[in-house]
Amino acid sequence: MYFLRSTILALAVGTSFASPTPRHIRHEKRASGDQLIKRSRADPSLQLPVRIALAQNNLDHGGDRLLDISDPRSANFGKHLSSEEVGDLFRPSSESISTVRHWLHDSGIELERHNVTVGKGWLKFYASVGELENLLSAKYHVYEHLNTEEAHIGCDEYHLPSEIAPHVDFVTPSVSTIRLGSKKDLKKKRGEVKSFSPASFPPHTKPAGISASSLVEGAAEVPCYTAVTTDCLRNLYGIPLGTSNATGNEIGIFESGDYYDQEDLDLTFAAIASYVPQGSHPTLKGIDGGYAPMEDYVGVESLLDMTLIIPLVYPQKSILYQVDDLHELEFAEGFGNTFLDALDASYCTFEGGDDPNLDPQYPDTGKNETGQPAGIWNQTEMCGTYTPTNVISVSYGLGENIHSRFYWNRQCQEYMKLGLQGVSVIYASGDSGVSNRGACISPNGTHNYDDTGAFSPSFPASCPWLTSVGATQFNDDDKTETAVGVPEEAYYSGGGFSNYWPAPSYQEATVANYLATTPPPYNNNTVYGTPGTSASAPIFASIINLINEERLAAGKSVVGFINPTLYQNPDAFTDITTGSNPGCGTDGFSAVKGWDPVTGLGTPIFDKLLAVFMALP
Repeated sequence: MYFLRSTILALAVGTSFASPTPRHIRHEKRASGDQLIKRSRADPSLQLPVRIALAQNNLDHGGDRLLDISDPRSANFGKHLSSEEVGDLFRPSSESISTVRHWLHDSGIELERHNVTVGKGWLKFYASVGELENLLSAKYHVYEHLNTEEAHIGCDEYHLPSEIAPHVDFVTPSVSTIRLGSKKDLKKKRGEVKSFSPASFPPHTKPAGISASSLVEGAAEVPCYTAVTTDCLRNLYGIPLGTSNATGNEIGIFESGDYYDQEDLDLTFAAIASYVPQGSHPTLKGIDGGYAPMEDYVGVESLLDMTLIIPLVYPQKSILYQVDDLHELEFAEGFGNTFLDALDASYCTFEGGDDPNLDPQYPDTGKNETGQPAGIWNQTEMCGTYTPTNVISVSYGLGENIHSRFYWNRQCQEYMKLGLQGVSVIYASGDSGVSNRGACISPNGTHNYDDTGAFSPSFPASCPWLTSVGATQFNDDDKTETAVGVPEEAYYSGGGFSNYWPAPSYQEATVANYLATTPPPYNNNTVYGTPGTSASAPIFASIINLINEERLAAGKSVVGFINPTLYQNPDAFTDITTGSNPGCGTDGFSAVKGWDPVTGLGTPIFDKLLAVFMALP
């Protein structure tokens, strides 16, 4: 599109404290850089609501199950599970429930004090700080949050008996603190903007003097290397016009803190996709107060996503998952949990749930000072409210090390569960090269912005159970591409290797070949490489949605988790061999022949991808 210029987004007072006994092991430790400052020891008589998340069953085998139904060589390809079957598969065992309850009873928290939630994933009870310190061999403190100045209570680390630890996911409050005070009228620091738009305006402001008409005016008449339109994309990747709109195959679009305006959509469609009727927009499925459109809070990311997806899949419809109310968006520093809660009730009840220190908390008790319908969500959090669409496009993310491995791993497991249900989740890999919006990793594990340190991959793009996409741009011939590079804006395709997850089996051979032939000095040779393919999240998600249309019309299942199929069919992509993604004081990685961390497998060839998937059962 014209405003993309020449780029295409591609694929807690002293108290008695029991020191850890020899049979106790540390279960969790607070991550550095979490914006909490320790102020005082917590009052040992203070009563706290305690929740113990029980370890899910079969998690160690969930990935294997997903690979089995996603591998085109498997007899089980396409045999996706229902949400009920997924819930039953991972529900904590009766042994775990009994073991943890008896441990609590033997530790002085009698059976009548705690109960199991309906989903059998949580144990809930009240206990004093003193009881918790003895139970968990921990020291509880009161902390102050740097941005909001509100009080939290928790601990730096806690321990569990070695025979209990395998049955427990986590305990809260602990390193996951809970709030004691109310929010003050302070804005959160928005240094970690989550949108991956290459030309983002500040959130919650409509750009002065800029309209959609000025952004797209003349876009249809200029070369594709100057203005990327949907016609450019159709010609480059061979994407046909859509012809069907199967009920239940609507494409999902995720947005957070960024809102569309109908006038902007109409102007853009008129300029570059006149076949899309005026007034077209996604069906809103707001999550916890998420609302759109909002004329006074317009951002570029929503406009970008929708003006790519809607024309590419038309006449198929789209669904907008607009996440969180405006008030919580100003304070919450986490990402993704309320979205996953709304798609899967079990995630609310036993899969780790939301971190009260990081994630929005509902009902929201703040004041609605915005005058907007999305200002405050004063109802309970949505849990399992919506059925996920077959394909979901997400152009947002955070640095992988911004939050703990524990925080992100619960989400990655949930993406595995969505894959088991046949959902294709397509995430953007980022737009700052091997850094994350200019942030690199210091030796102590925190982010720094002086362009030095270790590479900072993006999450959720680094989770191996979804599809990550990077970025390319047109060359001057309007026919070939290179890895995107706009030095004046430090805009380069995200990509590299995860610091949290090992390379999955579907990627091992490809990554091993890359490391053997192009060994970079930045990787330990065992981790998951991102991205997985090349085309922007909305573009590639649209392609997969169109392929699902064809499979559904032929009486086949949707494609679901696509990575194993993609890696077994590299010929369905145009290999990109030029460009790099610098950052953190280095040249980053380079695009080379075959798979690489910058452009992945390459850019999609629609007809070949369609043929691959239509040949599968």
